Amino acid sequence: MAARVPAPRRAIPFPPARLLPAIGASAALDGITGLVVLSAGNTYLLRTLGAAAVLPAVALTLQAGVKVAASPLAGWIADRRRLSTVLPAVPALAATGLVTMLVTRNVVGYLAGLALLSAGISIAWVLLRHCVGNATTEDERGRAATWISLASGGAVASGFGAGTLLAGIEPRAAFVLALVLVAAAAVLLNLVRRTSDEARPHAVLDAPTSGGAARRFESATLGLVAAGQFVLSGGLLVTFWPFVLRDLNVEVLRVPWLLAPAGALTLGALAVVARWSQPGRRLTEIVALYAVVAVGFALAAFTHSALAFAVAMAAAVPALVAAIPVVTAVVIDFSRGRSGPAGALGWLGSAEAAGSLTGSALTGAVIASSGARSAFVALAVTAALLACATAVSRGAARPHLLRHTAS
Repeated sequence: MAARVPAPRRAIPFPPARLLPAIGASAALDGITGLVVLSAGNTYLLRTLGAAAVLPAVALTLQAGVKVAASPLAGWIADRRRLSTVLPAVPALAATGLVTMLVTRNVVGYLAGLALLSAGISIAWVLLRHCVGNATTEDERGRAATWISLASGGAVASGFGAGTLLAGIEPRAAFVLALVLVAAAAVLLNLVRRTSDEARPHAVLDAPTSGGAARRFESATLGLVAAGQFVLSGGLLVTFWPFVLRDLNVEVLRVPWLLAPAGALTLGALAVVARWSQPGRRLTEIVALYAVVAVGFALAAFTHSALAFAVAMAAAVPALVAAIPVVTAVVIDFSRGRSGPAGALGWLGSAEAAGSLTGSALTGAVIASSGARSAFVALAVTAALLACATAVSRGAARPHLLRHTAS
């Protein structure tokens, strides 16, 4: 008689053991981002160095700009060189950047160090996704991407909290802790690379059976979807606090209670994605998730009570977060149908960074001109347009999927 599978394993299927280093590496990389870029670095600029209030925004813009430039280059090189020769660039750039921050103790040194650190992290994410693509089947990628998203989100939150605590003691101590995470990421990425090298002889790229124009259209629409994910995320981060604190006049201590239902539902949404997301229907899943995001943002735009806003966030946030691993799985699936899979991942990583820049800038402009309520309207329209664009891409990809299935 077959052994019964424990209920938690049935509800949230675990990834294959060979992918555990990839999950750990993603946590280390995003832990560095939360620790240095989003938390302690800002305190270091404003309090320790006495920089202008605009410098944290400049630092975030620099980080995104470096990712726009570094991701395609990393993908191009990874397709032409052994991963073992490309991987050392990650700890070399990241560690050099952190040491530069520690040694220079000035704004220019911090920004130069941040550029090097961001380049190392950008390269790492291209290599990590490429290795996950080599080491997984289509059926496994949705689950793997979900666990990577969970690890990354938890690491960003933990890094932010640790950076906030260290900022009250000595912000530069966060840079030292980040060096430890760089070392951990380097070790884990090397394990991921070995797993990828072992799987690569058996990893088969999907033959691009569709025509050149169709491939370019598919690439453009998928790039739009990948960028749109970060447009929505960046826009929400910019809009949330002005709307909550000024339009709704909610006390800061009540904000966690507003987001508690959204947080609980987000875990459930990720569990659903991990268990039921399947290749061939992921674009349909993205359409449905973006439609829910659009409804949630529209409800937020027209609400005037904290309770209604909590309901709106309970719809929008879980769908937005659940879309991340689905989009990631689609991006990796797409790269497997290209002669240069890492290059495809690099360009799509660049699109994500461009989306983050665009979302933050445009949402900020809308808030400055019309207020945070109008920004939520703009985000709702954007989510609806992305759902439509994804639906069009799904229709364009269907003939290719049919031919691929038939072959």
